[in-house]
Amino acid sequence: MSAWFKFTPITVLGLALSGCFTPTYSDSKSIGSKDGKSNPFGEVNFHVYETYTSEPPNCVAILPFTNTAKAKQVVSSEDAEVVRKALYAHLSPQGKVDIELPRVDFVLNNMEQNQKQNYFRIGQKLGCDALIIGNVSEFKSQFVGVYSNVAVDAQLKMIRAKTGEPLWEGNHLAETHGGSIPLSPIGIATGILDAAMNAGDEQIFRVVDDLARRLVLTIPDNRITVVEQPLSRLNMARMSKNFGPQSIDDFLKSVSFKPLKDQKSALMKAIQDEAFHGENLRRVYVALVHAAPQDATVNGLYADYLVQGGDYFNAAKFADTSLSYAPNNPVMHFLKGRIQIKLNDLAGADDSILRAIALHPTNTKYLNGLGFLNSLRGHHERALAAYQMSVDLDPLNGYALYNMGVTFYNLGDLQPAWDYIYQASKAYIQARDYGQVVKALADLKDLKTLGVVTKGEIPELERVLQSISGNG
Repeated sequence: MSAWFKFTPITVLGLALSGCFTPTYSDSKSIGSKDGKSNPFGEVNFHVYETYTSEPPNCVAILPFTNTAKAKQVVSSEDAEVVRKALYAHLSPQGKVDIELPRVDFVLNNMEQNQKQNYFRIGQKLGCDALIIGNVSEFKSQFVGVYSNVAVDAQLKMIRAKTGEPLWEGNHLAETHGGSIPLSPIGIATGILDAAMNAGDEQIFRVVDDLARRLVLTIPDNRITVVEQPLSRLNMARMSKNFGPQSIDDFLKSVSFKPLKDQKSALMKAIQDEAFHGENLRRVYVALVHAAPQDATVNGLYADYLVQGGDYFNAAKFADTSLSYAPNNPVMHFLKGRIQIKLNDLAGADDSILRAIALHPTNTKYLNGLGFLNSLRGHHERALAAYQMSVDLDPLNGYALYNMGVTFYNLGDLQPAWDYIYQASKAYIQARDYGQVVKALADLKDLKTLGVVTKGEIPELERVLQSISGNG
């Protein structure tokens, strides 16, 4: 379905969800657009190009943002990455394929330096037709007693990878002054993020969340499609913790003198305690595999680590190794199946996920995965059967209910599509997954324009969301 972009409904929804803390939305290419100075909550400047409307992208990948700051300010690459992650979290519920950030980074890190600005080549490597690029020019937090000043500013653009032509652009300065921070409940705390933060970080993350949410509101959501649950965990931690004076070299040297059994224990404890990060953490995993090469758990841990880093090909190899030593592990069969989906081995994924279900038939996550896989393969009846089994086990399974609605839509049966997406919205409300409620509401509005019979459900959902926002 193509839900052509009409700014007014999205603006109205944005205003409803933002309560009284509402910025001005302004098309930057329209005549007489305002500069935003009259609104204390700022202005969201955006423009959707005609080429987006005529040929909407099927997939969007968010590249790392630059961090060229304004005069006398400092924006770190870690700060820019926080904005990127928040944007991904808000964009992922849309009906576009999204490339998970670790996969984007893995592909970029394995490209020649002179190819990293070749958007056509990047799009080919990622299998994605649109890219978001941008710059974070301000990331400021000041706390003096009860007074605070928090500000985040970003300038973003979506381009078509093949040609470089612009599809959308947006820029916004999210800022707050005073002793309290406006909090939208439709954001980080209720999304897919694992937010590891202290009190100061929590406040700035809320402003980052406002920035990302407001910008994404201006990006057209042009299709109803089945959604995939994220494979990689998205952690919002802004600063690296201080893990003590021991270097990675000293640690690995001290471990190497221990018996193999003790080496394994020490290395696994270092991973569990998050004692090392980045390249140092990779070295710990490599040492662990060398210490216990025939251990199913160790190989499985390394497979998951590689998945989190976007290295799906090598992750699949270590998942296979783990299964060769523990063939009845449903968790590893399911992980392997999800990796195979990413590698476009859908037949192999079907076998792996079915093995996981055979070993643990009441696991709703596995049934959801089977439903999603069959949706990808166009096996709509099998997808519906898998989702229904999942719903039978958990009637408030919003993910399965939503994808059942989309599957009925793909079959051309619009009334059941409406019914299941509405049921999903209620399940999402109970789960406090308000970002998905917003997505479901937008889809219900699209279905209504196609003549589906409604009974006041849309105003009901809007009232619920507004009451939630008002309480935030």
